[in-house]
This record gives sequence, C-alpha cells and structure tokens, in this order.
Amino acid sequence: MNQRKKVVLVGAGRMGRNHLRVLRELPELFEVVAVVDPVATAPAGVGIPFVKTLADVKGKDFDAAVVATPTALHFDVASELIEMKKHLLIEKPVASTYSQARQLIEAAREAKLLLAVGHVERFNPAVRKLREIIREGWLGTAIHFSFTRVGGYPETLIQGNNVLLDLAVHDIDVLRSLVGQLRLEASMCHSTWREGVYDTAEIFLRAAKGPSASVHVNWITPTKIRSIRVTGTRGVCFVDYIMQTCELFGGNLLKQLEPTSSSFDSLQVLYKTSDKIAFGVHKEEPLRAQAVQFHGLLNGGESGELCMDRDALAAVLLTERAVLDGQARTRSPSIVPGDALPREQDEWV
Repeated sequence: MNQRKKVVLVGAGRMGRNHLRVLRELPELFEVVAVVDPVATAPAGVGIPFVKTLADVKGKDFDAAVVATPTALHFDVASELIEMKKHLLIEKPVASTYSQARQLIEAAREAKLLLAVGHVERFNPAVRKLREIIREGWLGTAIHFSFTRVGGYPETLIQGNNVLLDLAVHDIDVLRSLVGQLRLEASMCHSTWREGVYDTAEIFLRAAKGPSASVHVNWITPTKIRSIRVTGTRGVCFVDYIMQTCELFGGNLLKQLEPTSSSFDSLQVLYKTSDKIAFGVHKEEPLRAQAVQFHGLLNGGESGELCMDRDALAAVLLTERAVLDGQARTRSPSIVPGDALPREQDEWV
C-alpha cells in the first residue's frame, strides 16, 4: 500500500528549507510532524512545530527523518535517530569521515533500518539523460569526464568542512554512478580566503572500466557553474546541471564528413558543420524526484537511483583520500638558492 509517511526534518538551514518546501509540496506522500533546529523559528503560516532538540520529538509518532544539518553534525544526529529506530535520508555526504560513515551504515543495517543519502544530482534529469546516452552508445566509448562545480561559498562554515566534502563529493558520486568503481590518482587543494580551509581543488580519478576523469571545484568563482564534459570516440557531450541540458557534438554522428581541401577555410567549414544533437530533457527538480523515490523505498519499493550504503561509503572514502593527497602535496619543498637546480625528487623544473 502506498502509505503517507510521517517525517521529521532535522536542520532548517539552506538545504533544510529546501527539503521542507519539497516535503510540503507532496502532502499526499509526506506529513512533516516537526522540524528540529536549535535556532530556527517557524515561518508564518507553516503550521508545523519547530523544536530545539531531538529529545523534543522522542514522544512523537513518525516513520523517518530527513537529516539536513551541517555535515559535521551528521554522525551524532543520525546515530541518535538510529537509536530511536527511524529510517533516514541524510544529506550528502553521509558523514565527515569514512570511519563515521561506516559506523552509521553498520548501525542502520543491524537495526534493520533504511538509510539513504541525498546525492541529489543522481536525480538531475540531465544526468539521467547522460546515463542513457552512454548506455545506448551515442558517445561510442567514453574516454574522459571533466566536471566543473564552482561558486557558492557556504553561508556558515563549520570546522572540518571543505570544498571537497561540500562540492566534489557530488561529482565523485555521479561519476561512480555512471562508470562504476574508481581510483584516486591525485589531487591538488588550495586555501585562498581562510587559512587551513580548502576552497579550491582539482581531483584526478580513473575508473576500473577505463575512463579517466578530472573534477574541479571551488567556492571562489563569483558565479555558479555546474557542468560535465564527456569525451567519447564518437563525440563530446556537454551537460549543464543547472539548466538541465544535454548536448552532443561530433563530426560524424549523422553523416560522414570529410574536408574538401586542406585550406583553413575548408577546415572552418568542416568545424561549423559538425553535428549537434540537443537531447530532450524532461525538466524536474531533483530534490523532489529524490523525495518521491525515498517515499517509494519506505513503502517497500526499490531504491532506484537513491544513493545507498555501499555507494555512500565510496563517495566519502574517495573524498577523504583526495583531501589527504591534497594535504601531502601542499607541503612544498624548500626553494633552492642561487642558480642551483632543484633535486629531482622535489619535482620543481
């Protein structure tokens, strides 16, 4: 039976407010019985109790909780909810560290509770279309993925957070959902505005099935960009997460093209006549699609595109490895005085 589920929302910050809006837009699926936040107050006309602590909801009847607190609080909040025997949807990442993530997932499994993680880009219609394009061979063989996710400095910055946990974890999970198992090759991290807080990073990954990938993230760029470029043997695909577009470019997608001569003008004509396919994307708010899928899971359905335990662990582990590798690389070698050449192991050439 497709039962309406009672939920508690924990955290009423930026993402928490978005979750609250989406849950209230789905009254046939969810009833929000309370919002837990130590400082937030109920907006006018909401009609939902706002309480300060989880202790305030222990006597309430509810099926599941949506955890939208800052990442640093995920472990403690989720642990308490698991003790209360509640199913969980936790905002990405599931926890700040791989160790914490593994403890949460094992605890939920032992308690026979469902634990999903809000890697919401899995539900982005443009990502869904890209998955379809790759599966059906439009790109040929995928060779390289390039992700860009920049802009949007956090409203609040809690100790331990960084741009990798905040932004890069999205694209690492999307990549893994597209190509399977990954290995970190290298990362480079920068602290631009606040000492000791990584706000910019480059990550290089390789998939077990062959493709390589680069992920660039930063909080600094004054405009938000969220994009993927996939290079394949038949063309190049461009995805815009925000505009939810998916376009494929290639010289021979629909018709074999050859230059008429070796002149520069001929090459320009060939470039301008390259095939372009703009795939139809049925636009939908990813957060809403995720909520609908979570409701189905609570009612005994399939997890679908929800990020579940093993995938959630992999995203945190790869992100943690990228942070550690970036830390190792920021320990710059001493500058060699005068005209002396740097030692080979210093890699300054």
